[in-house]
Amino acid sequence: MTNVTILELVTGFAIALALMVTEYLLCTKMKNPLWGGIIPCLILVGTIWIFSSGTVPLEMQYVFPFIILNTLFFGDWGTGRDKYKKLQQKEMERMKAKDM
Repeated sequence: MTNVTILELVTGFAIALALMVTEYLLCTKMKNPLWGGIIPCLILVGTIWIFSSGTVPLEMQYVFPFIILNTLFFGDWGTGRDKYKKLQQKEMERMKAKDM
């Protein structure tokens, strides 16, 4: 690997990490579940655009990383919403316990 390739790889991971953190915060802190879907939907639209424009050839070696990326972000959205619901349920239980 050359230095440029390593730099690109590190930059890609940094961007992915920032998007994952943002996705987590949107899913677990916002009341409306659609906020958490912004990033996964944008990634899906971007993936479709990349392949339909011909920027990246539609071959399995190129498609597979995009499938993984989309699966991770949509899965994160679902997991984040589940966590949000559990946090809300715990808060309700605490409030009920204080009322008694």
